[in-house]
Amino acid sequence: MQLAKWTFIAVTTAAVVITGLYAQAQKKEPLAFEVASIKPTRATDQRAIIRPMPGNQAYTGSNVTLRLMMTIAYSVTDRQISGAPGWVDTDRFDIEARAARPGTVDELHDMLANLLEERFKLKVRRETKEQAVWNLVLDKGGAKLVTHSPDDINYPPIRLAARGELQGQNVKTDYLAFFLSRFLDRKVIDNTGLPARYDFRLSFRPDTPADAPGAEQLRDVPDIFTAVREQLGLRLESGRGPVEYLVVEKVEKLTEN
Repeated sequence: MQLAKWTFIAVTTAAVVITGLYAQAQKKEPLAFEVASIKPTRATDQRAIIRPMPGNQAYTGSNVTLRLMMTIAYSVTDRQISGAPGWVDTDRFDIEARAARPGTVDELHDMLANLLEERFKLKVRRETKEQAVWNLVLDKGGAKLVTHSPDDINYPPIRLAARGELQGQNVKTDYLAFFLSRFLDRKVIDNTGLPARYDFRLSFRPDTPADAPGAEQLRDVPDIFTAVREQLGLRLESGRGPVEYLVVEKVEKLTEN
């Protein structure tokens, strides 16, 4: 009986070890670009752009701040990031990164986040708060978005073509909601249920003082709430929902590439 007892203990211990090794083997490695470069910018103008490249295998950026890269990587607005030192908003960089294979936009965002955490020693703490939000829903007449070809794997960023004019191509509605959050006082949450990717153009009157230059020309342009309903067939409804915040606990200036 004593021998059986120890045999049971040995088998149990072996099972625990094997289970632990299996769990380690099953643990996925963080998504990472195969090659990546982040350097102080060489841009000669003030334009900043960051986007996935056609083919969905690479990311490129020019004249971008770390804060802007964080908003893309973590899908948050500027106001959802706190605790960062001043240089995060002023130092500008060029970025070129390529993955070993094509991936989804979300996978590229994860790779970008992991790259920032590696190169800038970035560490963030996530906090979620229940707050007032805008829910993006279908209007009673239905969406007026143009369905984009599902075979197109070029996902350009939504473009601010002019003051108060947005142009989107091959865009999911959750990305549209994220972009609208930048122009409103609350986070916009996608509750449209629309599954495809779409093209759209949205013209609205930006929140501009009445005496600002050019304000008179925008007097007859609809506000963003009216424009979303009339031009996109969607509606912004007041509600409450979870809003994620990022608190920067650690970040270091770029020292290596």
